[in-house]
This record gives sequence, structure tokens and C-alpha cells, in this order.
Amino acid sequence: MSITNMTDLFIQIRDHFAQAITEQFSGHPIAQSIRTDSREIISNIIQISDLTVKGSAGMGNWTSTPWIAIFNKNETDGAQEGIYVVYLFSEDLQRVYLTLNQGVTKPIETHGRKAAFQKMKAKAIDIRTNYELQGFNSDDNIHVADLGLGSDYEKVTIYYKEYSLSNLPSEDILISDLKKMISFYNHYLLDSNVLTTGTNFEGYIGRVEEGKRMLKKHYVRERNPRIIKEAKRIAFEQFGELKCEVCGFVFKDHYGERAEDYIEGHHKKPISEMEEGATTTTNDIALVCSNCHRTIHIKMPWLTIEEIKEIYH
Repeated sequence: MSITNMTDLFIQIRDHFAQAITEQFSGHPIAQSIRTDSREIISNIIQISDLTVKGSAGMGNWTSTPWIAIFNKNETDGAQEGIYVVYLFSEDLQRVYLTLNQGVTKPIETHGRKAAFQKMKAKAIDIRTNYELQGFNSDDNIHVADLGLGSDYEKVTIYYKEYSLSNLPSEDILISDLKKMISFYNHYLLDSNVLTTGTNFEGYIGRVEEGKRMLKKHYVRERNPRIIKEAKRIAFEQFGELKCEVCGFVFKDHYGERAEDYIEGHHKKPISEMEEGATTTTNDIALVCSNCHRTIHIKMPWLTIEEIKEIYH
């Protein structure tokens, strides 16, 4: 069977995986298809260089719950930790879930099972509360497996959409849902890495521990501050002041000389959507006050400059 799209891939897994796991794992065509066909099909859909696709039917032996994951390499390089998008096939092969999920293996190794799940469940609540993904479920009514890794994923799922493998939606809907999830994923990573000048948009639930020294290792998209400085220089030469392009707020008028050269720079095209090596010009930067900047980023999808101007005026 020639596998050319997501529908064909899902149907193949539905119809042949149960038989396949009774046969030798090494070199099996179903395991090979889950690894290679999924990567080719999904990579052609998303076409973002920072994203890596990996399908798995097991490691050395069959798993009862195959999966296909999409990782942003700025967040994680594998399924053992971090946040990523993953299709989870139920053990009975009746359902497949498109999920925003969390790797459980390394957190369990690091913190122990109880503490790891407490941390990951809190993370899921935090994201659901502060980053809304419309059209996807945010409850805990997902059932992948009764035991094992599939059951662990159920406990830490952030968002999901369920598809019946006996009644799949059209290919166009599958693609649209995947693109929406990927867009949310990349925007969330940009936001949570605090890459917007001068503003931290990451929210917290309840009480949090602060002041503890810790080393955090993560990847972020590089932001070149020189282009914002240049945009500010041009605006100052042209207008004699730095004024919010949305509401007209001038920091110097309210806070005096110390704020004479202050304004925040907003990238009109999100850095999360840029290919590696893409360039930015001063025309791609909007100069905005802190309030307008925060409002742009308060929930996804982010507002464009034109949209926030229309709201304000």
C-alpha cells in the first residue's frame, strides 16, 4: 500500500498494527512505515526547519501504543522530556489523539514518579490557564492505555483532539488541525522563553517558590537588539520623540528624562515563524508602549498591529 497522506497512514496503522505486533519487530514494514512515512508526510505539511518528526512503533520491541511526535528542537530533542506535539494511538486502535503533551521519562528519573507527575500536571494547568487553544479539549477524558507509557501520557496531556479511526475526518481537517496545533506550540515556546523585549508573559498558578538559584538549560531563538535600536533611532530623528504606534503614549511625557529613549520594539512577524537565517528590517519592527505590547501577546493568536489599532481606536 502506497502511503501518501495522513489518512492512509492512520488507516494502515489501524488495519495492520495489531497483526504486526505478533510478528518479528526488526525490519517489519509497519514499524518502518511509522518511522519513515510519517516523517515525510508530516514534514511536507508543516515545512518548518526547527521541527523534527519522529514516529515510533517501539524501541527494540513493539509498543502497544504507537506514536508520531513533532519536536521543536529549541525545546527538546526527543520524547523523553519537554513539551511537544504527538499523535497517540490508543491501545485498542479505535482512536488517535492529536495532543500537546509532555515527555515523562526523564522527569520521572530526575524527580521520582510522584513528584514528576505533580510538576507536569501543574505545568499542564498553567498552560491551559494562560494559553487558550480553541477547538481542542483541555480536560482529562483521554484514554490511550490502561497501563504503561500510554497511560502516563494521559496524565500529563495539555490539549488534545480525538479522532475515531473508524470514522476519520477529511484529510483537509487533519491538516488544518495539525497546523493549528503547531502554530500554538511554536507561539507558546516563544512566549514561555520570554523572548519579547522587556516583558515576561509567562503566568503562574497559586503560590510559587522564588529566589531559588538554579541553572536552566534551554534553547531560544536569537533576537538581534540592533534592529530595534535602529528603528528607535529612525523614529526619533523623524518625530523628535518615541511614541507608541498604537495609542500615542510617550514615556518621556510621563516619566521625564530617564525615559526619553525608552519604547518597546515588537516584531510584526513572530520570530517563532522565521526560518533560521531570516533577516529583519526596521519596517518589520513596530514601536509600542508596554500596555499595547502586552495586549498584543496576552493570548494566541497574537494581534497584528492593524488589529490592535482598530480595537484601540
